[in-house]
Amino acid sequence: MFAKSTKNLLSEIDPEGSLVPVSRLNDSDSLVPLGLVIKRNRYWFWQKPKYLPSDFNLSDVLVGDPINPVVFETDFMSFDGKVVDNKSGSVGADIGPGSITVGGAGSSKLHSSFGNLKKQEVDVQKLLQDSKVRVLDLQHSLVQQTREKQREVLAVVKERIITTQPCTVTEELQRDGSCTGMFGFNQKIKVSVNDKGKDIADYDTNISLNIPPKTIIAYGVIELEVSKTGHFELCLLGNVQGGFEVDAPVKVKQAVPVGASPGKTRSKLQKDLEEVQGQFKVLSKLPANTRSSLFQHISVLLENRSAISVLENALEVLCDGTQPDFSKLDQASAVRPTLELVQEAAGKGPTQTTPSGPLQQNPKTVLTATHLLISSLEVMNDSTLRVLKSCCTHVTLQAVLHIVQNMASNRKSSLKDDALAVLADKKVFEKITELFGSCKVSLRKEKDLLITEISNPQDRRPLMLCIAVKGLACIAPPT
Repeated sequence: MFAKSTKNLLSEIDPEGSLVPVSRLNDSDSLVPLGLVIKRNRYWFWQKPKYLPSDFNLSDVLVGDPINPVVFETDFMSFDGKVVDNKSGSVGADIGPGSITVGGAGSSKLHSSFGNLKKQEVDVQKLLQDSKVRVLDLQHSLVQQTREKQREVLAVVKERIITTQPCTVTEELQRDGSCTGMFGFNQKIKVSVNDKGKDIADYDTNISLNIPPKTIIAYGVIELEVSKTGHFELCLLGNVQGGFEVDAPVKVKQAVPVGASPGKTRSKLQKDLEEVQGQFKVLSKLPANTRSSLFQHISVLLENRSAISVLENALEVLCDGTQPDFSKLDQASAVRPTLELVQEAAGKGPTQTTPSGPLQQNPKTVLTATHLLISSLEVMNDSTLRVLKSCCTHVTLQAVLHIVQNMASNRKSSLKDDALAVLADKKVFEKITELFGSCKVSLRKEKDLLITEISNPQDRRPLMLCIAVKGLACIAPPT
Protein backbone atom coordinates (compact mmCIF):
# COMPACT_ATOMS: atom_id res chain seq x y z
CA MET A 1 0.00 0.00 0.00
CA PHE A 2 2.73 2.46 0.98
CA ALA A 3 4.80 1.67 -2.13
CA LYS A 4 1.76 2.10 -4.36
CA SER A 5 0.93 5.49 -2.88
CA THR A 6 4.46 6.92 -3.24
CA LYS A 7 4.81 5.58 -6.77
CA ASN A 8 1.46 7.09 -7.70
CA LEU A 9 2.54 10.49 -6.35
CA LEU A 10 5.75 10.54 -8.40
CA SER A 11 3.91 9.41 -11.52
CA GLU A 12 2.05 12.71 -11.34
CA ILE A 13 4.72 15.17 -10.15
CA ASP A 14 7.97 13.63 -11.47
CA PRO A 15 7.21 10.97 -14.13
CA GLU A 16 10.55 11.24 -15.97
CA GLY A 17 12.59 12.90 -13.23
CA SER A 18 15.30 11.71 -10.87
CA LEU A 19 13.25 11.14 -7.72
CA VAL A 20 12.98 7.59 -6.35
CA PRO A 21 9.76 6.53 -4.56
CA VAL A 22 10.27 4.98 -1.12
CA SER A 23 8.79 1.48 -1.22
CA ARG A 24 9.05 0.54 2.47
CA LEU A 25 8.33 2.54 5.61
CA ASN A 26 11.37 0.96 7.27
CA ASP A 27 13.65 2.57 4.68
CA SER A 28 12.64 6.07 5.74
CA ASP A 29 15.00 6.14 8.74
CA SER A 30 18.00 5.19 6.57
CA LEU A 31 17.49 7.95 4.01
CA VAL A 32 19.38 10.70 5.83
CA PRO A 33 21.25 13.46 3.93
CA LEU A 34 24.38 11.82 2.43
CA GLY A 35 23.03 8.41 3.42
CA LEU A 36 24.51 5.65 1.25
CA VAL A 37 22.21 3.98 -1.25
CA ILE A 38 23.15 1.05 -3.47
CA LYS A 39 22.03 1.49 -7.06
CA ARG A 40 21.61 -1.92 -8.67
CA ASN A 41 21.49 -1.93 -12.46
CA ARG A 42 19.20 -4.57 -13.90
CA TYR A 43 19.67 -7.46 -16.33
CA TRP A 44 17.80 -6.11 -19.32
CA PHE A 45 18.36 -2.80 -21.03
CA TRP A 46 14.79 -1.53 -20.53
CA GLN A 47 14.64 -2.14 -16.77
CA LYS A 48 14.95 0.77 -14.37
CA PRO A 49 17.60 0.39 -11.65
CA LYS A 50 16.73 -0.64 -8.12
CA TYR A 51 17.78 1.55 -5.20
CA LEU A 52 18.61 -0.17 -1.91
CA PRO A 53 19.05 2.11 1.14
CA SER A 54 21.84 1.03 3.51
CA ASP A 55 22.47 1.53 7.22
CA PHE A 56 25.50 3.75 6.54
CA ASN A 57 26.20 7.32 5.44
CA LEU A 58 29.10 8.74 3.47
CA SER A 59 31.14 9.64 6.58
CA ASP A 60 30.98 6.00 7.76
CA VAL A 61 33.05 4.85 4.77
CA LEU A 62 35.48 7.78 4.58
CA VAL A 63 39.08 7.80 5.76
CA GLY A 64 39.52 10.65 8.24
CA ASP A 65 37.09 13.22 9.60
CA PRO A 66 33.36 13.04 8.78
CA ILE A 67 31.60 15.35 6.32
CA ASN A 68 28.78 17.33 7.88
CA PRO A 69 26.28 18.22 5.15
CA VAL A 70 24.57 21.59 4.90
CA VAL A 71 20.87 21.03 4.25
CA PHE A 72 18.27 23.53 3.01
CA GLU A 73 14.59 22.94 3.73
CA THR A 74 11.79 24.50 1.70
CA ASP A 75 8.08 24.07 1.17
CA PHE A 76 7.68 21.67 -1.73
CA MET A 77 4.00 21.47 -2.61
CA SER A 78 0.61 20.27 -1.45
CA PHE A 79 -0.86 17.27 -3.20
CA ASP A 80 -4.53 16.41 -3.42
CA GLY A 81 -5.63 14.30 -6.36
CA LYS A 82 -8.59 12.27 -7.55
CA VAL A 83 -8.32 9.79 -10.39
CA VAL A 84 -11.32 8.05 -11.95
CA ASP A 85 -10.20 5.38 -14.37
CA ASN A 86 -12.08 2.99 -16.67
CA LYS A 87 -10.85 -0.27 -18.14
CA SER A 88 -9.22 1.48 -21.07
CA GLY A 89 -7.18 3.55 -18.66
CA SER A 90 -8.18 7.02 -19.85
CA VAL A 91 -7.40 9.77 -17.30
CA GLY A 92 -8.02 13.50 -17.33
CA ALA A 93 -5.98 16.02 -15.30
CA ASP A 94 -6.42 19.48 -13.84
CA ILE A 95 -3.23 21.04 -12.43
CA GLY A 96 -3.12 24.22 -10.34
CA PRO A 97 -0.29 26.11 -8.66
CA GLY A 98 1.13 24.24 -5.69
CA SER A 99 -1.33 21.35 -5.97
CA ILE A 100 -2.43 18.65 -8.40
CA THR A 101 -5.92 17.31 -9.03
CA VAL A 102 -6.36 14.43 -11.49
CA GLY A 103 -9.77 13.24 -12.64
CA GLY A 104 -11.47 11.25 -15.37
CA ALA A 105 -14.30 8.80 -15.93
CA GLY A 106 -14.51 5.07 -15.55
CA SER A 107 -14.74 2.16 -13.15
CA SER A 108 -11.86 2.83 -10.73
CA LYS A 109 -11.36 5.78 -8.41
CA LEU A 110 -8.20 6.99 -6.72
CA HIS A 111 -8.00 9.87 -4.27
CA SER A 112 -4.61 11.02 -2.97
CA SER A 113 -3.99 13.73 -0.41
CA PHE A 114 -0.49 14.12 1.02
CA GLY A 115 -1.08 17.59 2.38
CA ASN A 116 1.87 19.98 2.68
CA LEU A 117 5.20 18.40 1.77
CA LYS A 118 8.69 19.64 2.59
CA LYS A 119 11.82 19.28 0.48
CA GLN A 120 15.32 18.97 1.95
CA GLU A 121 18.34 19.48 -0.31
CA VAL A 122 22.04 19.03 0.39
CA ASP A 123 24.29 21.98 -0.53
CA VAL A 124 26.09 20.27 -3.41
CA GLN A 125 28.63 23.08 -3.87
CA LYS A 126 29.85 22.65 -0.29
CA LEU A 127 29.82 18.87 -0.67
CA LEU A 128 32.08 19.22 -3.73
CA GLN A 129 34.57 21.28 -1.74
CA ASP A 130 34.50 19.01 1.30
CA SER A 131 34.96 15.82 -0.73
CA LYS A 132 37.55 17.06 -3.23
CA VAL A 133 40.55 15.25 -1.69
CA ARG A 134 38.73 12.67 0.42
CA VAL A 135 39.21 8.92 0.09
CA LEU A 136 36.84 6.00 0.67
CA ASP A 137 37.89 3.19 2.97
CA LEU A 138 38.10 0.38 0.44
CA GLN A 139 38.29 -2.15 3.28
CA HIS A 140 34.88 -1.17 4.64
CA SER A 141 32.49 -4.12 4.32
CA LEU A 142 29.82 -2.17 2.42
CA VAL A 143 32.37 -0.82 -0.07
CA GLN A 144 33.93 -4.26 -0.57
CA GLN A 145 30.60 -5.99 -1.10
CA THR A 146 29.46 -3.33 -3.57
CA ARG A 147 32.73 -3.59 -5.53
CA GLU A 148 32.20 -7.35 -5.90
CA LYS A 149 28.93 -6.80 -7.73
CA GLN A 150 29.43 -5.61 -11.31
CA ARG A 151 25.94 -4.15 -11.50
CA GLU A 152 26.03 -2.18 -8.23
CA VAL A 153 27.02 1.45 -7.70
CA LEU A 154 27.42 3.58 -4.56
CA ALA A 155 25.26 6.72 -4.33
CA VAL A 156 24.45 9.31 -1.66
CA VAL A 157 21.12 10.94 -0.80
CA LYS A 158 21.07 14.55 -2.03
CA GLU A 159 17.37 15.45 -1.56
CA ARG A 160 14.29 14.16 0.26
CA ILE A 161 10.53 14.76 0.12
CA ILE A 162 9.03 14.62 3.63
CA THR A 163 5.53 14.50 5.05
CA THR A 164 4.63 17.15 7.66
CA GLN A 165 1.57 15.60 9.29
CA PRO A 166 0.17 12.16 10.20
CA CYS A 167 -1.43 10.38 7.25
CA THR A 168 -3.10 7.09 6.41
CA VAL A 169 -3.14 5.14 3.17
CA THR A 170 -6.68 4.26 2.09
CA GLU A 171 -7.84 1.99 -0.73
CA GLU A 172 -11.27 0.86 -1.92
CA LEU A 173 -11.67 -1.96 -4.46
CA GLN A 174 -14.69 -3.32 -6.33
CA ARG A 175 -14.91 -6.37 -8.58
CA ASP A 176 -16.58 -6.86 -11.96
CA GLY A 177 -14.29 -4.36 -13.60
CA SER A 178 -14.85 -1.69 -10.97
CA CYS A 179 -11.93 -0.75 -8.74
CA THR A 180 -11.76 2.33 -6.56
CA GLY A 181 -8.71 3.33 -4.58
CA MET A 182 -7.92 6.18 -2.20
CA PHE A 183 -4.66 7.26 -0.63
CA GLY A 184 -5.02 10.09 1.87
CA PHE A 185 -4.57 11.50 5.32
CA ASN A 186 -6.52 10.54 8.41
CA GLN A 187 -8.42 7.80 6.59
CA LYS A 188 -8.72 4.02 6.88
CA ILE A 189 -8.09 1.35 4.27
CA LYS A 190 -11.41 0.02 3.02
CA VAL A 191 -11.73 -2.86 0.59
CA SER A 192 -15.19 -3.44 -0.88
CA VAL A 193 -15.97 -6.30 -3.23
CA ASN A 194 -19.23 -6.39 -5.17
CA ASP A 195 -20.11 -9.70 -6.82
CA LYS A 196 -23.05 -8.88 -9.03
CA GLY A 197 -25.81 -11.41 -9.37
CA LYS A 198 -25.38 -12.82 -5.87
CA ASP A 199 -27.79 -12.52 -2.96
CA ILE A 200 -25.06 -10.91 -0.85
CA ALA A 201 -24.03 -7.97 -3.00
CA ASP A 202 -20.87 -6.81 -1.23
CA TYR A 203 -18.64 -7.01 1.81
CA ASP A 204 -16.17 -4.60 3.38
CA THR A 205 -12.76 -5.20 4.88
CA ASN A 206 -11.36 -2.30 6.92
CA ILE A 207 -7.59 -1.97 7.33
CA SER A 208 -5.62 1.05 8.46
CA LEU A 209 -1.98 1.93 7.70
CA ASN A 210 -0.95 4.98 9.71
CA ILE A 211 2.07 6.96 8.45
CA PRO A 212 3.76 9.33 10.91
CA PRO A 213 4.97 12.86 10.08
CA LYS A 214 8.57 13.33 8.91
CA THR A 215 8.32 10.19 6.80
CA ILE A 216 10.43 10.15 3.63
CA ILE A 217 8.25 9.37 0.62
CA ALA A 218 10.76 10.11 -2.18
CA TYR A 219 14.43 10.99 -2.57
CA GLY A 220 17.15 11.79 -5.10
CA VAL A 221 20.75 10.56 -5.22
CA ILE A 222 24.18 11.43 -6.60
CA GLU A 223 26.24 8.46 -7.83
CA LEU A 224 29.92 8.08 -6.94
CA GLU A 225 32.68 7.29 -9.42
CA VAL A 226 35.39 5.59 -7.37
CA SER A 227 39.01 5.13 -8.48
CA LYS A 228 41.30 2.23 -7.52
CA THR A 229 42.89 4.45 -4.87
CA GLY A 230 39.57 5.21 -3.19
CA HIS A 231 39.34 8.79 -4.43
CA PHE A 232 35.89 9.55 -5.76
CA GLU A 233 33.99 12.07 -7.84
CA LEU A 234 30.34 13.08 -7.68
CA CYS A 235 28.37 12.35 -10.87
CA LEU A 236 26.48 15.62 -11.20
CA LEU A 237 25.03 15.09 -14.69
CA GLY A 238 22.17 12.71 -15.32
CA ASN A 239 23.96 10.96 -18.19
CA VAL A 240 27.13 10.31 -16.13
CA GLN A 241 27.02 7.02 -14.26
CA GLY A 242 29.06 6.02 -11.25
CA GLY A 243 30.91 2.83 -10.45
CA PHE A 244 34.27 1.42 -9.44
CA GLU A 245 37.31 1.75 -11.68
CA VAL A 246 38.15 -1.92 -11.23
CA ASP A 247 34.71 -2.96 -12.51
CA ALA A 248 34.24 -4.37 -15.96
CA PRO A 249 31.42 -2.88 -18.03
CA VAL A 250 28.02 -4.17 -16.99
CA LYS A 251 26.99 -6.98 -19.31
CA VAL A 252 23.32 -7.07 -20.20
CA LYS A 253 22.00 -10.61 -20.52
CA GLN A 254 21.17 -11.03 -24.19
CA ALA A 255 21.60 -13.36 -27.12
CA VAL A 256 23.99 -12.80 -29.98
CA PRO A 257 22.33 -10.43 -32.50
CA VAL A 258 21.08 -11.99 -35.71
CA GLY A 259 22.33 -10.28 -38.85
CA ALA A 260 19.81 -8.62 -41.14
CA SER A 261 19.59 -9.38 -44.85
CA PRO A 262 21.85 -7.20 -47.02
CA GLY A 263 20.17 -4.04 -48.24
CA LYS A 264 17.39 -4.07 -45.64
CA THR A 265 17.04 -1.38 -43.01
CA ARG A 266 16.04 -2.67 -39.60
CA SER A 267 13.91 -0.70 -37.18
CA LYS A 268 15.12 -0.13 -33.63
CA LEU A 269 12.35 -2.41 -32.41
CA GLN A 270 13.56 -5.18 -34.69
CA LYS A 271 17.17 -4.73 -33.55
CA ASP A 272 16.16 -4.91 -29.90
CA LEU A 273 14.18 -8.10 -30.53
CA GLU A 274 17.05 -9.69 -32.42
CA GLU A 275 19.28 -9.17 -29.40
CA VAL A 276 17.07 -11.45 -27.31
CA GLN A 277 15.98 -13.87 -30.04
CA GLY A 278 18.10 -16.66 -28.57
CA GLN A 279 16.07 -16.56 -25.36
CA PHE A 280 12.85 -17.34 -27.25
CA LYS A 281 14.54 -20.35 -28.85
CA VAL A 282 15.37 -21.69 -25.39
CA LEU A 283 11.71 -21.47 -24.34
CA SER A 284 10.45 -23.10 -27.53
CA LYS A 285 12.84 -26.06 -27.06
CA LEU A 286 11.64 -26.91 -23.56
CA PRO A 287 9.75 -30.24 -23.27
CA ALA A 288 6.08 -29.94 -24.20
CA ASN A 289 4.83 -30.74 -20.69
CA THR A 290 7.21 -28.14 -19.19
CA ARG A 291 6.05 -25.48 -21.64
CA SER A 292 2.42 -26.26 -20.90
CA SER A 293 2.89 -26.12 -17.11
CA LEU A 294 4.91 -22.90 -17.36
CA PHE A 295 2.18 -21.33 -19.50
CA GLN A 296 -0.52 -22.32 -16.99
CA HIS A 297 1.43 -20.83 -14.06
CA ILE A 298 2.13 -17.55 -15.88
CA SER A 299 -1.51 -17.29 -17.00
CA VAL A 300 -2.52 -17.36 -13.32
CA LEU A 301 0.11 -14.75 -12.46
CA LEU A 302 -1.30 -12.34 -15.07
CA GLU A 303 -4.14 -11.73 -12.59
CA ASN A 304 -1.73 -10.62 -9.87
CA ARG A 305 0.81 -7.95 -10.79
CA SER A 306 2.41 -7.95 -7.32
CA ALA A 307 3.06 -11.69 -7.65
CA ILE A 308 4.75 -11.06 -11.00
CA SER A 309 7.08 -8.57 -9.28
CA VAL A 310 7.91 -11.15 -6.60
CA LEU A 311 8.67 -13.75 -9.27
CA GLU A 312 10.82 -11.29 -11.24
CA ASN A 313 12.88 -10.51 -8.13
CA ALA A 314 13.33 -14.20 -7.33
CA LEU A 315 14.42 -15.01 -10.90
CA GLU A 316 16.94 -12.17 -10.79
CA VAL A 317 18.38 -13.65 -7.59
CA LEU A 318 18.67 -17.05 -9.31
CA CYS A 319 20.32 -15.48 -12.36
CA ASP A 320 22.90 -13.94 -10.00
CA GLY A 321 23.78 -17.44 -8.83
CA THR A 322 22.13 -17.31 -5.40
CA GLN A 323 19.04 -18.99 -4.00
CA PRO A 324 15.86 -17.05 -3.08
CA ASP A 325 14.15 -17.67 0.25
CA PHE A 326 11.39 -20.10 -0.74
CA SER A 327 9.84 -19.93 2.73
CA LYS A 328 8.73 -16.34 2.00
CA LEU A 329 7.00 -17.25 -1.27
CA ASP A 330 3.26 -17.82 -1.38
CA GLN A 331 2.46 -21.24 -2.83
CA ALA A 332 -1.06 -20.12 -3.77
CA SER A 333 0.16 -17.25 -5.97
CA ALA A 334 1.90 -19.64 -8.42
CA VAL A 335 5.23 -17.89 -7.79
CA ARG A 336 6.86 -20.79 -5.97
CA PRO A 337 5.58 -23.52 -8.35
CA THR A 338 6.86 -21.46 -11.29
CA LEU A 339 10.32 -21.09 -9.74
CA GLU A 340 10.49 -24.79 -8.93
CA LEU A 341 9.45 -25.67 -12.47
CA VAL A 342 12.05 -23.37 -14.02
CA GLN A 343 14.82 -24.66 -11.74
CA GLU A 344 13.91 -28.23 -12.61
CA ALA A 345 13.99 -27.40 -16.33
CA ALA A 346 17.35 -25.64 -15.92
CA GLY A 347 18.83 -28.62 -14.09
CA LYS A 348 17.67 -31.11 -16.71
CA GLY A 349 18.66 -29.21 -19.84
CA PRO A 350 19.87 -31.20 -22.87
CA THR A 351 23.57 -31.81 -23.33
CA GLN A 352 25.63 -30.66 -26.29
CA THR A 353 28.35 -32.81 -27.81
CA THR A 354 31.81 -31.35 -28.31
CA PRO A 355 35.05 -32.95 -29.60
CA SER A 356 36.12 -33.51 -25.99
CA GLY A 357 32.82 -35.09 -24.97
CA PRO A 358 29.35 -34.05 -23.79
CA LEU A 359 28.93 -30.50 -22.47
CA GLN A 360 26.05 -29.82 -20.11
CA GLN A 361 23.81 -26.92 -21.17
CA ASN A 362 24.35 -23.77 -19.11
CA PRO A 363 21.55 -23.92 -16.48
CA LYS A 364 21.33 -20.13 -16.47
CA THR A 365 20.01 -20.18 -20.03
CA VAL A 366 16.54 -21.36 -19.02
CA LEU A 367 16.57 -18.98 -16.07
CA THR A 368 17.45 -15.95 -18.16
CA ALA A 369 14.91 -16.88 -20.84
CA THR A 370 12.14 -17.07 -18.24
CA HIS A 371 13.43 -13.92 -16.54
CA LEU A 372 13.24 -12.11 -19.89
CA LEU A 373 9.55 -13.01 -20.28
CA ILE A 374 8.60 -12.19 -16.69
CA SER A 375 10.54 -8.90 -16.79
CA SER A 376 8.47 -7.75 -19.76
CA LEU A 377 5.27 -8.56 -17.86
CA GLU A 378 6.52 -6.87 -14.69
CA VAL A 379 6.62 -3.41 -16.30
CA MET A 380 3.06 -3.68 -17.67
CA ASN A 381 0.18 -2.05 -15.82
CA ASP A 382 -2.86 -3.90 -14.50
CA SER A 383 -5.10 -3.11 -17.47
CA THR A 384 -2.51 -4.39 -19.99
CA LEU A 385 -2.02 -7.61 -18.02
CA ARG A 386 -5.79 -8.08 -17.84
CA VAL A 387 -6.34 -7.82 -21.57
CA LEU A 388 -3.20 -9.89 -22.28
CA LYS A 389 -4.66 -12.70 -20.19
CA SER A 390 -7.86 -12.54 -22.25
CA CYS A 391 -5.70 -13.19 -25.33
CA CYS A 392 -3.89 -16.17 -23.81
CA THR A 393 -5.11 -18.93 -26.12
CA HIS A 394 -2.82 -20.62 -28.60
CA VAL A 395 -4.68 -19.41 -31.71
CA THR A 396 -5.03 -15.82 -30.47
CA LEU A 397 -1.39 -15.59 -29.37
CA GLN A 398 -0.27 -16.88 -32.77
CA ALA A 399 -2.29 -14.12 -34.43
CA VAL A 400 -0.84 -11.44 -32.14
CA LEU A 401 2.64 -12.90 -32.72
CA HIS A 402 2.14 -12.55 -36.48
CA ILE A 403 1.14 -8.90 -36.03
CA VAL A 404 4.05 -7.95 -33.74
CA GLN A 405 6.57 -9.60 -36.04
CA ASN A 406 5.29 -7.55 -38.96
CA MET A 407 5.20 -4.45 -36.75
CA ALA A 408 8.87 -4.92 -35.86
CA SER A 409 9.73 -5.29 -39.55
CA ASN A 410 7.65 -2.24 -40.57
CA ARG A 411 5.33 -4.44 -42.61
CA LYS A 412 1.56 -4.46 -42.94
CA SER A 413 -0.35 -7.64 -42.14
CA SER A 414 -2.76 -9.19 -44.62
CA LEU A 415 -6.12 -10.15 -43.17
CA LYS A 416 -6.24 -12.94 -45.76
CA ASP A 417 -3.35 -14.66 -43.99
CA ASP A 418 -4.45 -17.88 -42.30
CA ALA A 419 -2.64 -16.84 -39.09
CA LEU A 420 -5.10 -13.94 -38.73
CA ALA A 421 -8.29 -15.91 -39.39
CA VAL A 422 -9.25 -15.60 -35.72
CA LEU A 423 -9.60 -11.82 -36.20
CA ALA A 424 -12.83 -12.47 -38.08
CA ASP A 425 -14.35 -12.79 -34.60
CA LYS A 426 -15.25 -9.22 -33.69
CA LYS A 427 -14.68 -9.75 -29.97
CA VAL A 428 -11.20 -11.19 -30.55
CA PHE A 429 -10.28 -8.25 -32.78
CA GLU A 430 -11.51 -5.81 -30.13
CA LYS A 431 -9.42 -7.51 -27.44
CA ILE A 432 -6.28 -7.44 -29.60
CA THR A 433 -6.90 -3.80 -30.51
CA GLU A 434 -7.23 -2.97 -26.81
CA LEU A 435 -4.01 -4.86 -26.04
CA PHE A 436 -2.02 -2.90 -28.62
CA GLY A 437 -3.65 0.36 -27.55
CA SER A 438 -2.63 -0.20 -23.92
CA CYS A 439 0.98 -0.36 -25.16
CA LYS A 440 0.59 2.86 -27.20
CA VAL A 441 0.28 1.13 -30.56
CA SER A 442 -2.69 1.86 -32.80
CA LEU A 443 -4.14 -1.08 -34.73
CA ARG A 444 -6.55 -0.46 -37.58
CA LYS A 445 -7.97 -2.13 -40.67
CA GLU A 446 -7.64 -0.70 -44.16
CA LYS A 447 -9.46 -2.93 -46.63
CA ASP A 448 -7.66 -6.29 -46.44
CA LEU A 449 -4.70 -4.94 -44.51
CA LEU A 450 -3.97 -4.57 -40.80
CA ILE A 451 -1.78 -1.58 -39.97
CA THR A 452 0.12 -0.87 -36.76
CA GLU A 453 1.46 2.53 -35.79
CA ILE A 454 3.71 3.22 -32.79
CA SER A 455 2.92 6.64 -31.37
CA ASN A 456 6.37 7.20 -29.81
CA PRO A 457 9.45 5.34 -31.14
CA GLN A 458 11.24 5.97 -27.82
CA ASP A 459 8.49 4.30 -25.78
CA ARG A 460 9.52 0.88 -24.43
CA ARG A 461 5.96 -0.44 -24.18
CA PRO A 462 5.76 -1.76 -27.77
CA LEU A 463 9.00 -3.69 -27.14
CA MET A 464 7.57 -5.11 -23.90
CA LEU A 465 4.47 -6.20 -25.80
CA CYS A 466 6.58 -7.95 -28.45
CA ILE A 467 8.72 -9.77 -25.87
CA ALA A 468 5.70 -10.85 -23.81
CA VAL A 469 3.79 -12.11 -26.86
CA LYS A 470 6.79 -13.92 -28.37
CA GLY A 471 7.60 -15.52 -25.02
CA LEU A 472 4.04 -16.63 -24.30
CA ALA A 473 3.57 -17.90 -27.85
CA CYS A 474 6.66 -20.11 -27.40
CA ILE A 475 5.13 -21.95 -24.44
CA ALA A 476 1.38 -21.83 -25.18
CA PRO A 477 0.14 -25.40 -25.81
CA PRO A 478 -1.88 -26.07 -28.99
CA THR A 479 -5.62 -26.37 -28.43
